Amino acid sequence: MNRKPAVITAALLIAVSPAVGEQGKKADPAAPAAATLQLTQCALKVGGMTCSACEENVQKGLLKVDGVKSAKADAKTGEVVVKYDSKKTTPEKIVAAFNQSSTGYRAEVPKPKGQ
Repeated sequence: MNRKPAVITAALLIAVSPAVGEQGKKADPAAPAAATLQLTQCALKVGGMTCSACEENVQKGLLKVDGVKSAKADAKTGEVVVKYDSKKTTPEKIVAAFNQSSTGYRAEVPKPKGQ
């Protein structure tokens, strides 16, 4: 008796059937994972940046801060755009952690205009 067609058919059914969650419910591929990120963006002022090497050092220093997902520094403006997980940190915590590191640069949360 040749079982190859039955095995192939079963494999195809498994491959094309929708994913089933832990409790027998169909898994929603668009549903967020249990530990979803809430990415938020902020701009920080960083003093002491004068060149592209400085930008890279600042970016690397910020990426070491828990919750920071990306950092893009601009030495010309002295500004760094940071994307972070707002469930894990805040701009103030990012600045405090960055300033405690030994990067040699100082960050601050810019004050709103008019203050």
